[in-house]
Amino acid sequence: MDRAAEVIQQQGIEALTLRGLARDLGVSHGAPNRHFKTRVDLLAAIATDGYSKLTAATLDGATITKSDDAWIRLNGMGRGYLHWALDNPASFTAISHPDLARHEDDDLKQALEIFGETVRQAIADAQKAGRYPDVNPMVLEVFTNSVPMGAAMMLTSGRAEMGAEDQNHFVAALIEMVVPISGRG
Repeated sequence: MDRAAEVIQQQGIEALTLRGLARDLGVSHGAPNRHFKTRVDLLAAIATDGYSKLTAATLDGATITKSDDAWIRLNGMGRGYLHWALDNPASFTAISHPDLARHEDDDLKQALEIFGETVRQAIADAQKAGRYPDVNPMVLEVFTNSVPMGAAMMLTSGRAEMGAEDQNHFVAALIEMVVPISGRG
């Protein structure tokens, strides 16, 4: 799955074939079929695995804060998300590819729902704690998700660079703009 994600990142989803993957890995052309019956099955597995890992990294970001403050936890989740995307650019590119939605199976739908509900709950908790209390929750969800996702897309595709700043500083500064925690518990 890792090599398949790299192919998607480097050459696009259209370039991914089970035969090509077998050739890249130096195995028989039938070897991938033991794990994935079709290319669609492989794509769904890549996305399911990626979203599961992204959810874990996002939740780890909240846990690392060691805080009960909803704003601080949401900020930590944004950092966790963005660090995972930058540390796993091939997987991030694969799971964020627009064609992947066509390949959803039940496992992928469940992984997407778990990720979405995790983020929605954290946003709702922060909203109850005073973060944009009067904003429509859907508007707030789109706003909160769009910055780390958009930044990750720009950075992993090479359309933007962090410059001389280290990753931790860059991520902290960016997420601070979305969920400011300066001066909070």
